[in-house]
Amino acid sequence: MAGAADLGRDARIVHPGDDQSHLGILLGIGYQGSFLPVFAASPDCARVIWVGEALLLRDEPPGGPLTRIARSSAMDYLKYPLRPFKDAPLPGLLARARASATMERERARNLRELGKLARIVDRVVVTSRDRRAALLDYGLNAEAVPFGYSAAVAGPITPPDLGRRDLNFVSLGRLQSRIARRRSIVELWRAEEPSLTVLDGVWGEERGDLLRRSKVVLNVARTPGDFVGNRLVLAIAAGAVVVSEPMTDPFPFVAGVHFVEAPLEGLLDAARELHADEPRRQSIANAGQALLTGELSMVRCLSRTLGLGV
Repeated sequence: MAGAADLGRDARIVHPGDDQSHLGILLGIGYQGSFLPVFAASPDCARVIWVGEALLLRDEPPGGPLTRIARSSAMDYLKYPLRPFKDAPLPGLLARARASATMERERARNLRELGKLARIVDRVVVTSRDRRAALLDYGLNAEAVPFGYSAAVAGPITPPDLGRRDLNFVSLGRLQSRIARRRSIVELWRAEEPSLTVLDGVWGEERGDLLRRSKVVLNVARTPGDFVGNRLVLAIAAGAVVVSEPMTDPFPFVAGVHFVEAPLEGLLDAARELHADEPRRQSIANAGQALLTGELSMVRCLSRTLGLGV
């Protein structure tokens, strides 16, 4: 809404059942399942969706029986009866199988929901080029525009040399118990590095305040290779530098320029190297913030998403 105001356009939030007759553009942002009911109506306006959920790739191997069941639409009806068991403790092999099946189910569900919306909207926009490529493999056309920087969401651009940066290392990401291996690695880091702060389930102003106190942010993705543009925007705006697992296609972010890339097992070592090299940390932070206020400003990204050409 702040971006729309900067574009000189009025904006309001639309709920299911609201009158849509006076809308010029209906824009769905974020998780597509949350706004499917709104788009079920047939308003006389342009309809655009801007989404960033991970998608199931067409050429992924079929996996075992549990994975194949997880991908099926039947799981949409079984998820509520099975909810009490989703975080129940399991031994290693079964825990890994459940984690894999859970991720597969989510990505398959995201793809089905996006396919439904693609048939009724005028424009599909996803947040990364690898998501666009995944949809093209299924015959669905989409544009690729990352979620832009807005102070209303990510807070003000904070200088990287801010004197009160008392948190050397911060791990960003919500690691539920069913993502067992990734959680175990973070727990090893916590035991090995006393100055590591783990932000698990921290949101909004509290998260922003902590990021503005941080020097280096370790990004652990829920899905290997997934584009994590929103996390990059939040940390970079706060003046921190992100050390992230490799992303399949991080564009427009460039590894080594706007963030540091390292394999999961080497994230902490890479973070320590960066922390010890203050000029490099400052240089990467400054380059990232220049990207946010330029190409990735919300005004530019929103105008591209809406097809306004600003």
